[in-house]
Amino acid sequence: MEEELLSEEKENLPAEDIELVKQQYKELEDKFLRLAADFDNYRKRMVREIEELKDVIRVELIRTLLPIYDDIERAFCSIPENTDNDIREGIGMVLRNFQNWLSGQGVKAIEITDNVFDPRYHEAIVIEESRDIEEDKIEELRKGYLLNDRVIRPTMVKIIRKVKEGE
Repeated sequence: MEEELLSEEKENLPAEDIELVKQQYKELEDKFLRLAADFDNYRKRMVREIEELKDVIRVELIRTLLPIYDDIERAFCSIPENTDNDIREGIGMVLRNFQNWLSGQGVKAIEITDNVFDPRYHEAIVIEESRDIEEDKIEELRKGYLLNDRVIRPTMVKIIRKVKEGE
C-alpha cells in the first residue's frame, strides 16, 4: 500500500523537483564521503602522532637510564677479580640484565672503527697533541649508543693528534 502511494506521489512530482532531490542526494553523498575520508585521514594522523610520541618517550627514558647503566658498568669493572664472587656475580647479573633490556629495545653501543673521528657518532671534548703516535687517533671517554641506527648519545672522545715535525 505504501509503495503504491510513493509511486503515485513520485508520478505527481514535477520533473524539476525530482532533479532537485537527486542533486541534493548527490551533494549529501559527496559530503558524507568527504567527511568519511577526512575522518580516516584524522585517524591515521593520530595513530602516527601517537607512535611518534611513544618513540620520543622511549628515547628519553633510555637517555635517562644510560648514565645509570654507565655507573653499573664502572662499578663492575672496578671490582678486582679476586674479590668476593657473590658481589661480582650480583653486579654482573644486574649489568647483563640491563644490557639485555637495552638490546631488546634496539639499543647498540657505537663501536669505534679505524680510530678516526666521525662527527656523526663522536663528540670531541679534548684535543691532545702527541709525538709518540704514528697517526691521529681517538680515545673513547664515554660510550655512545644507537637506537635502531639513530644516535641517541654520541660517543665522547679525546682526539690525539700527531705533532708534525717543525711544530
